[in-house]
Amino acid sequence: MKQLYRALPILLSVGLFGCGNSATQENASAPVKENTDSFVSNLPDTAPVIKVGTEANYAPYEFKDEYGNVTGFDIELMQYIGENQGFKVEVYNDPWEGLFDNLDNKSRDMVAAGLTYSSERASKYLLSDAYAPLPTSLVYLDESLNIKSLDDLGTLRVGVLTSSEPYEYFAQGKYKLGSLEQYPTTFAAVEAMAQDKVDAVVDDSGVLRYTLNDLPSLQPQYFDYESIRADGARKVFLVDKAQPDLLKKVNTGLKGLKEDGTYAKLTTKWFGTDLTKASLQQQEMLQ
Repeated sequence: MKQLYRALPILLSVGLFGCGNSATQENASAPVKENTDSFVSNLPDTAPVIKVGTEANYAPYEFKDEYGNVTGFDIELMQYIGENQGFKVEVYNDPWEGLFDNLDNKSRDMVAAGLTYSSERASKYLLSDAYAPLPTSLVYLDESLNIKSLDDLGTLRVGVLTSSEPYEYFAQGKYKLGSLEQYPTTFAAVEAMAQDKVDAVVDDSGVLRYTLNDLPSLQPQYFDYESIRADGARKVFLVDKAQPDLLKKVNTGLKGLKEDGTYAKLTTKWFGTDLTKASLQQQEMLQ
């Protein structure tokens, strides 16, 4: 399940991670980037419209920019899928509890909200092909740590989000740690890592890559300890079970974007890396 927190985009230099009042720094929110690549559909006004529900509170998958517009990787990906398949996308920012209710009562055709695969969701809705091979990952800055296994954590200080799945996972004590430090946002955890308050940060790989994508002075090292075939790495769109034709269009459009290079552009924009190869590999594993 996705975590309900807002990981804000960053327009900060590493210098802002320096010494100073730590309480002030950790409570400060990074400004949201202007979305300069606003999508404009070339489809005619007569094109069919698909109503997509989301909860714009999970950057970079979906969030509100500084102008209040709902944007993010999921949103842009769906817009381009619609363009590829001949339908317009109408996005609704729904509360988390309402996402599924609105799909159940047919007021939405589908949901795009950074959701991961589960057997429960698969039994109730139509699930798209996995669209983002981004597992739970660990990121660190000191290359000499050379983390290749969770058994390598030893005496390291690990930062996690408060009450998150990674926190619950490591709090079980299966792996030895120096300490497990909790933070309210990914940005706060990354800030602590840059200030040498923790040695590594654990979170969804997409959130980590997005947060660090605007900090080029840092040289992050990623260790994806979760497989891309794991449920948590299978980001899926939910489609109304009565609309198998829509599901087919979504999957066909996603495949087309990988073939024409659009998927590469979008994943590079939002995550700083082309995920096309990893996505194709994930699809093969799940077949």
